[in-house]
Amino acid sequence: MSPPPATRKVVLCGAGFIASYIARALASSPVNRIQLTGRNPVLVQERLLSHIDFPAQALLHPVQADITRPETLAPAFEGASTVVSLVGLLSASPEQFDRVQHQGARNVAQAAKAVGAKLVLFSALGADRNSSVDYWRTKALGEEAVRDVLGRDVTILRPSLVFGPGDGFFARFTKLAAVLPFLPVFGGGTTRFQPVYAGDLARAVDICTRRDVDAEVDAAVGGTTFEAGGPDIFTYKEMMQLVLEYSGKHRPIISLPFAVGKIQGAVLEQLPTNLFTVTRSQVRLPTSRNNAR
Repeated sequence: MSPPPATRKVVLCGAGFIASYIARALASSPVNRIQLTGRNPVLVQERLLSHIDFPAQALLHPVQADITRPETLAPAFEGASTVVSLVGLLSASPEQFDRVQHQGARNVAQAAKAVGAKLVLFSALGADRNSSVDYWRTKALGEEAVRDVLGRDVTILRPSLVFGPGDGFFARFTKLAAVLPFLPVFGGGTTRFQPVYAGDLARAVDICTRRDVDAEVDAAVGGTTFEAGGPDIFTYKEMMQLVLEYSGKHRPIISLPFAVGKIQGAVLEQLPTNLFTVTRSQVRLPTSRNNAR
């Protein structure tokens, strides 16, 4: 085994909720230098530095970049040993899904290859190129694209629903529980999920970044796809019950027909995004396939 480098640059491409957990995991090693990049990386960096115990020296100056514009990636990726691609969409047109989750993933892989970096790609449990849901179809196409470019220099993580302080899913329904007289589920809410804690995913990424100094890690994760779920399985309705329990709210959980959700989505997806926004794809996401391994 070769000696570890004086420093190791890891680029987090897509500075959001999960990126903040990964940054904290990476900062536990003094050799790591973390480059936050995305459309608003400064905000994430400010949040990290607001924690009194976060080592400021672990962070490089944040760089704005857009994975749909390949020319913006080179300045952020220069000198990187590993790039972690976290960018994804939940609400978008079919064209936007393809531009970000398929073509954007290819752009990231090509930029990583140009600087000799390994790639960790965040996909999704249930990714399927034959899916009728744009989200899953383009996630699978993105996986294929990065494999074509990087071969075994990519590791793909397919997480189930990710939770932790600051997540979008549970936080959103907690806010809805505060303003709605009930919480809706579609089709009885029987779809199963296996939520995974963001901190556990962050530790997995931390391990993947050690490929340059650990031959066993390199052999284990190079070119590999991992499905990531937590230890417990819940139905969608059970997750809504947890939301109510931990938010201290008492609301009925009412099952609505899929048709109602699709009509609602057809209207709301045309309007600016807000707390109540739901699209037709989002209605189909928790019903099209179980999100448990």
